[in-house]
Parts: sequence; structure tokens; C-alpha cells
Amino acid sequence: MPGDDDKRNEIRRAVDKAFAEERARRSPRQTLIWIVGALAVVFVLAQTGFFGQSRDVTALVDVDTAEVDRLLQESPILPVIGNASRDGVRMIAFFDYACSHCRHMAPVVDEAVALTEDLHVVLLEYPVLGPESVLAARYALAAKLQGSYGPYHRALMFSIVPYTDEGLTDLGANLGLDPDRLREDAHGDPVAETLAHNRVIGSALQVDGTPTFVVGDLLFVGTIDESTLFGLISSQRAP
Repeated sequence: MPGDDDKRNEIRRAVDKAFAEERARRSPRQTLIWIVGALAVVFVLAQTGFFGQSRDVTALVDVDTAEVDRLLQESPILPVIGNASRDGVRMIAFFDYACSHCRHMAPVVDEAVALTEDLHVVLLEYPVLGPESVLAARYALAAKLQGSYGPYHRALMFSIVPYTDEGLTDLGANLGLDPDRLREDAHGDPVAETLAHNRVIGSALQVDGTPTFVVGDLLFVGTIDESTLFGLISSQRAP
């Protein structure tokens, strides 16, 4: 049986061939519509982890960090784990529960929090993979309103839960939350405003996908191992 790389290369060749055939067969307008649809499929495959890991660490440039700080302070619902003080190293994590790279990074982030006393992690719900992702993010933020964001967030990251009102409500009930309030809050204004606000923060930091991490003044896209993440954290400490 061919390996994962062989399968991915075979699909890439098929996509290239299909693009060529479409260009020859369709009108320019039809081709443009088809290309947009194909690119959307490729984006979803990349976000769900099909093409493997991506790594890109860059310094923040042309970013108004003071504006980002202000936006974070004004967030209606802002989940934070690790050191509650902002005096240490801050990491902002943009994620989607349906993103396999995000799931891969969840235990890495937890390990960093457990072993790094001064790490302040802001968890920003950033659903990009469709309505089910948005619904899961809504319920996680609703759990925050009942003081149980951490357990709910980890349950979504580390287990398989149906991204439906029923499945997400049942998860909350199993975690000891008020299910009626959870469902109501998930579809309420504060949660909707938070998701919209997170988009503004993402735009300010030029975030266009998940997972994206901002560690101090460094922006990192994709997955990374623990030792490299610890190195990035250490590099942001004042000398």
C-alpha cells in the first residue's frame, strides 16, 4: 500500500491535472469559479491536517501591539490559562476544535503551562472550518460563563464530541454545567460578540488560519514540538 506521502503526491498530481483540463474546457469565468471552489477544498484539507505540519516563526512587523493589548482587554469573554499575571510571557493561541493541528498542539500548550510558571496563555476561539466549528466555539465560551471553560475546552480537544446542540449540551451536563443555561448562553449576544471580536484581534495580528500562536513578539503558524516552544518562550523573557 502507498504511504501517506505517496497518497498526498497522487492527489496533488490529480489536482494539477484537473486544473489543466478545466482551463482547456471551460470559459474564463467558469474556470475562475471552479478554481475558487478547488482552493476552498485545499484550504479545508490543510486546516484539518491532511498536508501535514507547517512551521513558520516570524517577528511581528507592521502590527500595533498596543492596539492588540487594548482589543484583548475589551474582549467580552477572554479565556486564560497559566499565570494570570500579565507580567510574564504572553502567548495568544488561535484555534479551531475541528483542526487536527490544533488538537496536536493542545497537549503541547498544556505541558508548557504546567512547566512554565510565568506563561500567560490567552485562548482565542477562532473557528474557520464551518458552522459546526462555530457551534463548538460558542458552547466553549458559554461554558466559560459558568466558570468551566478549562474542562469543557479540553473535552472538545481530547475527545470526540458531536458538534450539535444536543451533543454539546450533553457534554456540559456531563461536566456538571447547567445544560439549559449553557444552550441559551451559547446562542446569546456576549458569545456572538466575542467571536466577532476575536476576528478583529486576528485581523490586527494578520492571522488567516489555525493554529496560530503569538509568543511575545513572535508569530508562529502550525505545529511545533515542546522543546522548540520552550525555546521561543525563553527568548521572550527580559534579560
